[in-house]
Formats: sequence, structure tokens, C-alpha cells
Amino acid sequence: MVEDMWVALLSTKASQYFADLLVSYFDAVKFIPVERKSFGDGERYYRIGVEDRTEFMRRNAIVVGSIHSDDDIMELYRLGCTIAASGAQNLIFVLPFMGYSTMERATKPGEVVTAKANIRLLSSIPRIGSGPIFFLLDLHTAGLIHYFEGGVMRFELLSEPVLVEAVRELGLSDFVFASADLGRSKWVERYANTFGVDVAFIRKERVGDVTKALDVIGEVSGKVVVIYDDMIRSAGTLVEAAYAYFAKGATEIYAVTSHLALHGEHIAEKLRKGPFTKIIATNSHPMSQLPAVQGSEKFAIKDVSHIFADAIRTAIGVH
Repeated sequence: MVEDMWVALLSTKASQYFADLLVSYFDAVKFIPVERKSFGDGERYYRIGVEDRTEFMRRNAIVVGSIHSDDDIMELYRLGCTIAASGAQNLIFVLPFMGYSTMERATKPGEVVTAKANIRLLSSIPRIGSGPIFFLLDLHTAGLIHYFEGGVMRFELLSEPVLVEAVRELGLSDFVFASADLGRSKWVERYANTFGVDVAFIRKERVGDVTKALDVIGEVSGKVVVIYDDMIRSAGTLVEAAYAYFAKGATEIYAVTSHLALHGEHIAEKLRKGPFTKIIATNSHPMSQLPAVQGSEKFAIKDVSHIFADAIRTAIGVH
């Protein structure tokens, strides 16, 4: 590849592990470091590590960042705005995890639709070339993709092929696909159809911030149960569902999730000691890199960086 075609790759601090994986998929790529520091009053300082102001001109630039916190979304936005003003040919954002997605609509007067506000912020990054282009993975709510404004190009990618292969590797024979509640029923049915197995669901009740499993819908007695949920955070609903399936005669419980968005290392420990034989997850969220996760045989973390690399190659025509 000629020198003019190299790809500039940057990332937020928390997602550098994912950017490091993407590097290997391109023939000519340069990882650009970012200097960060905080002033005494809390103001943040960033400097993209280039030696010349024109270094990005006519280059393809990729910014990687899971936006799971205010700090991360603001860092992603600030890096994007800076690159957009530098003369880059194309600007692509890799967002393995889209946070704040539970607040995608308001149900009470005065509630802030945080998902829409954050996506509107990202949509305001200046247009350059054919971008910015946003690649996202397994959105919690499919409609989030339509919150982007101003003709911004955005695409939802799916981890389904990776998770299907991971389940096949388990070598299970007599099992059912199940959910932790009724919220992911369509995806549970989709996975079940892929494997030609039956489905089961949990009917639950929420009182305030507390949920309680009320009943199991479907036959699980004498069967292995594979629970799918798009993300695991506090793991409360997931663990409760597992015990509900055991109470109905399930012999073994596995969990499969797109995003291991744990609230902290203590949740990883909770899952490690929990009722699951194995928890399969992608590496989309920085919490997937916790020592308690990486060092435990209870977790099987599957890489999805190649899914983004393939999409990027198609979008900007590099190899």
C-alpha cells in the first residue's frame, strides 16, 4: 500500500485495548497516541500526538471508543471535532458499546432522553468527506440508530455470528434458548431458530427499582438452558432468572451476552460465584478486560474487532 493511504487510528483511554486489536487488520496503519491531563479546576487537556498540523490531511481517520460514561462520550466528541478540523479525508467512529441506551424515551414529565441527547451531540461533529461514519454494535434499542441527525452515516453491526459460533463450541445437545425476561424475546427466538431448539422466557414484575421473577414460560425440565441478554450490568435479573429455571428442573445454565457492561469488579465476582457453568460475552465493553473476568474460566470473552474491520474496509476501500 502506498504511504498516502495509511490509516490513522486513535482511541479513548478506556478503549485502547480494542483499538490495539483493530491495528492488525490494516496493511498500513498508524496508531496516534493521545496525551491527557486534568488541570486543578477539573478542566481536561488533550493533545493528539502528531508532529505536523497537516499530518491528517487526506488520511482516513478512525476513532475507537465505547461510550459508557460521560468522560468517554466527551473525549470521543472532542477527538472527533479536532480531527474533523484537520483535513482528514474520512472520519470513522467505532463504537463497540453505546451507553445510556436505557433512557431512550421519556415516561415521566421532565425526564431527559439521555440517549437522544448524546447521539445529537455526536451528530454535531463537523462533516468531512463521506463522514463522519458511525459503526455501532448490538444496540439495546434498535430505534437508537434513527436518533442520529443531519444525514450522518450510521450502521448497526451484529455480534450474532461470533456468539452463534461460541455456543456451537460448547457442544450442547439437549438445550433451550431462554431470556432473563420478556424484553429480548425476539432475539431469543432468533438464536433458537438458528439452532433448531425450543425457547423459554421469564415473566417478571418490577416494583420501583426491584424486579422479581414470577413464572417460567416454556419447558426446561431436564434440559440445559442458555440465557441470552444483550447486556449484563448488575446481573440481578440474570441471576434471578437462572435460579427460576433451576427451580423448574433445568440441569445446567449458560449465559450469553453481547455487552459485559458490569457495574464493577464486584459484579464479575458475583457472576463467577453464581449459578452459571459458563458466561459468553464479546469484548465490546472495557469491563470485559477486568482481571476478574480475564482470569476466570467462568468467562469466555469473544473478540468482535474483525466485524468492525470488515465494515471499515467496505466503507473506505482500504485493506
